[in-house]
Amino acid sequence: MVPLAKATRSPATRSLRALSFAALALAASLALDAAAQDYPSRAITLINPASAGGSNEALKTIIFDRLATALGVPIVMESKSGAGGAIAAAYTAKAAPDGYTLLLAGGSILTTLPAIKKDLPYDPQRDFTPIVMLIGTSPLLVVHKTLPATTTKEFVELARSRPGKLNYGSYGLGSATFLAFELFKQAAGIDVVHIPYRGSAPLLVALLSGEVDAAFEMPPTIKPHLAAGTLRALGIASSTRSRLFPDVPTLAEQGYPLAAGGYIVLSAPAGLPSSIADRLNAEVNKVLALPEVRQRILDIGYEPAGGTAGEAASWIRSDLEKWRRLVRDIGYQPD
Repeated sequence: MVPLAKATRSPATRSLRALSFAALALAASLALDAAAQDYPSRAITLINPASAGGSNEALKTIIFDRLATALGVPIVMESKSGAGGAIAAAYTAKAAPDGYTLLLAGGSILTTLPAIKKDLPYDPQRDFTPIVMLIGTSPLLVVHKTLPATTTKEFVELARSRPGKLNYGSYGLGSATFLAFELFKQAAGIDVVHIPYRGSAPLLVALLSGEVDAAFEMPPTIKPHLAAGTLRALGIASSTRSRLFPDVPTLAEQGYPLAAGGYIVLSAPAGLPSSIADRLNAEVNKVLALPEVRQRILDIGYEPAGGTAGEAASWIRSDLEKWRRLVRDIGYQPD
């Protein structure tokens, strides 16, 4: 008699197992295709990688409330902040690819965090389906009004006179705001201490209270505070001046050639049926084409985007390579 342990490893048994797995995979695929035909039939969860109260909630109101009306189902935002967006990304990557879990995937999730960490609980290329780019933006170097610096040069001189005494805040390790400041530190040759926060809302509180001296922040978060004079913008990390802040010089103009444009791509778990991806892309582009939507996005400090899923995927690939190249060039090592 053949021992049971060996019998289970026979070619016939292995073939049956392979057929069983194939049948299960086919059944799952057919089930997804069937569900896609009725999509959407229930509420959609929009995963927010930042803490509640940040600029992503404004995008929820401007874009996704209209998208919910077009789709005929509610879209509920759920915040999963921390770790530079990795918590939200890992959660989304493990969700069912059925179109009912979507992610506001910013540059930190898709490019900057992967550029500096090798042990992430997700893969930015394999674990997501890019649907459409929602917005683009560039961060500004800002300081509290009490800091004695009105230009980038004055800030650098101040930091050099107080090595290790000034600090800066970010959305967390690996976020675009973190890596932008680290690159700026390298370029300027300054020692400024990093304090991570769980997204834009708590960082803004820290900036306004003077808990942190400086930060790279996104326009929607700081625009009203710049107008009120509570915060001061020293430069913008873009190749050209922003039409939203025409009086703020680029960092490149001031001798620090740093371009760190940000963006948000609406993404889903890998394996999303193409019919659902195409439907979402088409509906979001319709919303983004509305004049009132475009104006409201501009009003909060973002640039409206849109386009095809392929264009979004291509941008992610090129941006990831850019950050990886920059990290290699400066010899940056994470803390």
